[in-house]
Amino acid sequence: MDLSLQVLIDHERVPTAEVERWLSLVASAGVTGVQLREKAGPSRENYAYGERVARVARELGLWFSVNDRLDLALALEADLVHLGPDDLPPEAARRIAPTLGLGLSARNLNELDWAQSFNPVYVGYGPVWPTPSKADAAPPVGLVELAEAVRRSSCPIVAIGGIQQSNAASVWAAGVAGLAVISAVTEARDPAQVTRSLIHSRQPA
Repeated sequence: MDLSLQVLIDHERVPTAEVERWLSLVASAGVTGVQLREKAGPSRENYAYGERVARVARELGLWFSVNDRLDLALALEADLVHLGPDDLPPEAARRIAPTLGLGLSARNLNELDWAQSFNPVYVGYGPVWPTPSKADAAPPVGLVELAEAVRRSSCPIVAIGGIQQSNAASVWAAGVAGLAVISAVTEARDPAQVTRSLIHSRQPA
């Protein structure tokens, strides 16, 4: 699974009518995965939106994950469900859906130890910097702690939180396996250009 760049979307940031066009645009520019991040609204509407996102993602060769909602992840036949420390316990998700991929979030090094004990596909670490996309975000970890998380983790680390064109190179330099972004791409006037910039800021090892 190519973890290089995943984008987190919902129906407000990428409206239903724009899903095909928008995902095609960013996929052609380098996005490798898409995560459905619906935190509110009726389940039927979230499912309908997720069904379209999942279909388009598969057509484009992107992996598809669902944030928090194990029921939606199963109903949409997602590749992964992504869970945080305050969500459904990973052991419960594994018991209910043993073949479903698991991505986990960690906000500090203690949570990283917890997360990697489940051997997830990846650990999303952050926020690296303050982020406008999550009102209850934890304090930013910064680049030094991010690099330490990479050093001590047995799982691939995906950085998240406040990542933009201007700072992506320094995040890649910490040794992460990938970036997860929301507003950097979904609020961009030229999503394809921003996507290419985020990918190309990764320096060869």
